[in-house]
Amino acid sequence: MRALAPALLVALLGAAPVARADVAPHQRAFWTELRARDFRLPAETAALPLALEAAVLLGSTDPELRDETAYEALASWTYRDRLLDGPALATLTATLAANARRGIGDGEGDGLFLRSFSLLTLAALAALDLKAPWIDSATFDRLLDVGIGALNDERDLRGWIPGKGWGHATAHAADLLKFLARNPRLTTAQQSRVVAAISGRLRSAHQVFVWGEDGRLAAALASLARRDDADAAPFEAWFSALADEHAAVWRERFDPVRYASLRAALNTLAELAADLEAEAHPGATQIIRNALRALRAATA
Repeated sequence: MRALAPALLVALLGAAPVARADVAPHQRAFWTELRARDFRLPAETAALPLALEAAVLLGSTDPELRDETAYEALASWTYRDRLLDGPALATLTATLAANARRGIGDGEGDGLFLRSFSLLTLAALAALDLKAPWIDSATFDRLLDVGIGALNDERDLRGWIPGKGWGHATAHAADLLKFLARNPRLTTAQQSRVVAAISGRLRSAHQVFVWGEDGRLAAALASLARRDDADAAPFEAWFSALADEHAAVWRERFDPVRYASLRAALNTLAELAADLEAEAHPGATQIIRNALRALRAATA
């Protein structure tokens, strides 16, 4: 199988690639066989065309095809086997980033799966950059925008969906931000944007997350806190606002929706506290731990 040149693929796919009706995808048996071989490709097989095909399958409502096949194939070929060079990774990233925004802001629907699993695959690509750097500044900034945009704009917050498996857009956006938060390219201003996006998601969800999203969001916050150049100021400002809000919830007429948003934030920060208490780290981490202790005392 010959690979198309990356530039030609970009031209064919455009800025927002979609599955093309005139290109017959491989049938399910092909992907099942690949999975049985642990996604190991013969040396002569070009990985990029298959990776772009798998990127379409990330939108499947079949969890076996989506989670256990398409995503695992992409993670194997990129993070594990490193079969894609820089231009190929850029092409795949452009596809995934566009698909992560496709239909965002809509209500509940099957479009969630393509957005969410594109985010999860982008997280694997961001993790790859920490081991084998390939991301340039413009790509890094775009990935950060995609992750933050997912928290700001996604309206389908379902976690586990009966018959269709994981939706989990909030968790997968957090996974992407977790790895970006470990990257040396992240600026102080971008650190503040990540904290604002996470705090905003917890406030705007109007629900307590029950499918592990709080732990995944906490992991992204912990990645920020552990940076040598971590900025504690946005954490302290957020915690102070939460303490005031907690006092107001009990001082004023009780609003269950308002309390749910507060509880979602406190649950996430309890996860963060557990992460940070287990280690000794100088600088901003200690400041954040102290601020968390004060918040916990104020909300007990």
